[in-house]
Amino acid sequence: MLDSSDTSKIDNSQIPVLQPMEFGGILDSALSLYRNNFRFFLAIIAIYIVWIGLQEAVVVWLLERYGIPNFDHLWLLERYNTPNFNSLVFDVDDLLDNLVYMLFVGVFVVVSSEIYLGRRLTFRGALQQFRSRFLTYLGSSLLFLIPHRILIVDSIEIPIRGAFFLLSLSFLCVFYISWIFYGPAVLLEGFTVMEAFGRSRILVRGTWMRVCSITLAIFLLEIGIYYVLGSSLGVVFALLGILQEGSLMEIIGNLLRLKYVDIRPISLDSLIMYIVYLGWDAFTLPIYAIGITLLYYDLRIRKEGFDLEMRVRNS
Repeated sequence: MLDSSDTSKIDNSQIPVLQPMEFGGILDSALSLYRNNFRFFLAIIAIYIVWIGLQEAVVVWLLERYGIPNFDHLWLLERYNTPNFNSLVFDVDDLLDNLVYMLFVGVFVVVSSEIYLGRRLTFRGALQQFRSRFLTYLGSSLLFLIPHRILIVDSIEIPIRGAFFLLSLSFLCVFYISWIFYGPAVLLEGFTVMEAFGRSRILVRGTWMRVCSITLAIFLLEIGIYYVLGSSLGVVFALLGILQEGSLMEIIGNLLRLKYVDIRPISLDSLIMYIVYLGWDAFTLPIYAIGITLLYYDLRIRKEGFDLEMRVRNS
């Protein structure tokens, strides 16, 4: 763990600082930045794991206390005839999970930016910079998440949701890409909530397909690494007999399924799988934040001459 007052030895020697990057260059630079500064990112990952672990422990305690089945999907709730109120518990928990995820993405954006620009960086300094913009970033993150949550919320009946789901999903996809740089706009440029979304649209304008393809590639890279790590550890657990429930393929499938289907840890096997999932999920989390940060600076360099601006400042 890093000392909060120590200056981290950041390494961006393999990253093309302040110059436009192509599709593959952004992905390669994201991995290089993460690998070269893994010790610094690990300190933040540890906080994320503890936070989510404690949150899930509270949820499991509530499930046990009130006798709510250990599922968070509507069709499972209906199958076990649980009241619709119970799905509200899971919806709130899912919203908190997503919000915590976005908050830590914000911390990683700040860290990635400082490393990319070659500035001196401390653990305490990164947290203080994030804290100074916390409320604005929290508000913009909630606005960013609300449309997505409305589509998948289980506790509120929306008659037209099923009929227009695909159309709504396409609509959200367009705005998701258009608003994707709201975080850097708030944290790195100091914009307000609504200004940040407008700023993001300006950066994306005219390059929507490129931003979409690179963002998708970053997602696939993050998910691919998670699946490779999860499958490998699933094989090890199955061969060593650490997990007793199910065959080899069932164990691997359960580990991978936890990425999208949340079954709370109430048995030893499910607890082990959940710890593995949480560790790998946290391990891959910085990849998305770093990639988006590099793409953000790439757009600023291409559209606004940010590299020239920084050279003038430094001189």
